[in-house]
Amino acid sequence: MPDFDAIVSGLRCEVQHQSRYVKAAVELLIEHGTWIRRRDFERACMSHYPNERTVRIDWRKARMFAEAAPPGSTMEMAVLDLAVALGENRFRFSSMGPGHALLARRAVARALGDEVT
Repeated sequence: MPDFDAIVSGLRCEVQHQSRYVKAAVELLIEHGTWIRRRDFERACMSHYPNERTVRIDWRKARMFAEAAPPGSTMEMAVLDLAVALGENRFRFSSMGPGHALLARRAVARALGDEVT
């Protein structure tokens, strides 16, 4: 298994030309740190491409992994669920226009106790 820094570098290399929602999902997992350090998550959801120096997450497999309820705290599971939802574009952020994006941003901010104008 590659070390954490190699995985992070590979993930960031892989997503550099992908959509914002996939980048957001990967960065959430990187910043959180738990899931990409876990061998069970790596085996189930990640593919390493050493020649390209990339690491790819299969979001469909990540959804199946999350739904199988792997051991983890409530907050770890919440982060995983959010990252997977972003990565698989569950909320269709990729096709939202500015008006709907603002509504979504405000709703998430309110849910977290912030206000976005």
